[in-house]
Amino acid sequence: MSSTRRATDNGVFRQERFASSQEFERGLMANLVAKRCSILEHAKDRELIWFIQLLSHQAGGLNKFAADLCARFPDHVATASMRQFGMKAGQIYSAPQVRAVRSEIAAGVFDYPLKGEMDTIALLAIPDGPCDAIDNYCGDWKRERDKRVAEIDAASAKLPNRYAAESFVARCRDEAEKELAKHLACLCLDPALPIADGKPWYFPTLISTLRQFQAEWIANRNPMAVTTVGKEVCDALDYANENGRLVLVDGLARIGKTFSAQVWCQQHPGRARYVQVPPTNDDFSFFRAIARSLGVSVNLKSKAQELRCRIEETLQGGNLMLVFDEAHYLWPQSHYRSTTPGRVNWLMTALTNNGVSVALITTPQFMRSQKEIESRTCWTGEQFTGRIFHYQKLSDSLTADDLESVARSFLPDSDARSVEMLVLYAQSSAKYLAGIAAAAGRAQFISKREGRQRIESKDVKRAIKESVIPSDSAFAAAMKAVEKPSRRRAGSVPAQPLQDECNRFERPVQPMNFERAQAAPERFRAELVH
Repeated sequence: MSSTRRATDNGVFRQERFASSQEFERGLMANLVAKRCSILEHAKDRELIWFIQLLSHQAGGLNKFAADLCARFPDHVATASMRQFGMKAGQIYSAPQVRAVRSEIAAGVFDYPLKGEMDTIALLAIPDGPCDAIDNYCGDWKRERDKRVAEIDAASAKLPNRYAAESFVARCRDEAEKELAKHLACLCLDPALPIADGKPWYFPTLISTLRQFQAEWIANRNPMAVTTVGKEVCDALDYANENGRLVLVDGLARIGKTFSAQVWCQQHPGRARYVQVPPTNDDFSFFRAIARSLGVSVNLKSKAQELRCRIEETLQGGNLMLVFDEAHYLWPQSHYRSTTPGRVNWLMTALTNNGVSVALITTPQFMRSQKEIESRTCWTGEQFTGRIFHYQKLSDSLTADDLESVARSFLPDSDARSVEMLVLYAQSSAKYLAGIAAAAGRAQFISKREGRQRIESKDVKRAIKESVIPSDSAFAAAMKAVEKPSRRRAGSVPAQPLQDECNRFERPVQPMNFERAQAAPERFRAELVH
């Protein structure tokens, strides 16, 4: 489509006329940012650039990021002399201070003239000689020159000999509001722009301020629930990040793998991106998921081959790590005998062979799928297995202390009794950690509906007894009702219900053995259930 096509207001109304509006454009393209990062020598500089690129794809884009930066560090939006002299309310700069400050401002000498300083532009406009012979004979040009010089001199005598600091502060903030977002984009794209303090003139400490903002942003992310599984996941991801290797993290469902991987990626915004592998067979959906995570341009007319090339260009030169969750979907989901694992082959050849750090977060289904592919196709897994430099088998269960840590992360302001009830429910529910999330979410709903901000233990008890357990039991009964007996499936083991028939969640599910649950007072258990 030609870029010159325009829809007029008087024409037929079409919804798509607004699709290319500038307001919808957000985010720096990762493949272009990767070119910039490929020539940066220091890892901290590359991480800073990727951090800015990540925020450019969040709500509000670079404009919001620039506004947040100025709001967080208002005293940094000033020239070096302004920060030296101070910028207090009501402060007045003397003539020497004004000269120092305006020398750091673009066109400052013209915008902030002092008493006795004549207008240079006006002086240049004064005739310095006759325009013709008659003018030279009459001498009118001399009288005109003297008159205008006298006027300029009189005007200069009326100029102030000092300025309020607020006028310079307003000038810097106005400039930052108009130009800072554009400067941040240039910082991520322009190879000639140094990553050092000094520019722009209204924000000379920009780079050091960005690094401080980055550190605070990371510190304010969702805190990692310190569990056994969380530590194991982080250790594996740290190894892949530092060594540029492929790691495989394998663990059972509902033990916190996804949460730990997401939080780890949030705490490494300049180094890693989180990707959830789609459960499809087509290449477009797979590369589209990666492209959206990286910030590669995607539209409805994009082809899988185009996305793949942009992704490879980004990852092979940009020093970014990919964390694939639900990695068992990397294997083909069809049952054709000739189907080969194209996603896994691409991961090996395009990423791992080029030094791109990759982490695969999966369940034991990953191994079963690999064995099935090898058994029904000519594909063999020796090359893929040889590229796995670290295999992390996660713990099959969490301790009571781990569950307590997770419960407190969902309800940080709750009392110990509420946390205890969540732990007991998680130990007996087949949902496990998802059970804590369900009970905590229902308790928050009850508290909010009753007009209270703080969640109390009665809310947790009510959520578990009146909502979560009946919901689990009803779902288990519904699943059991739709089972169809078949001679081919007669030997299969039926799925375990989410809750037992008595709705008692105080007993841990075997083979898990939680000492904390066993030591819980019988009076507390009876009160919780009944």
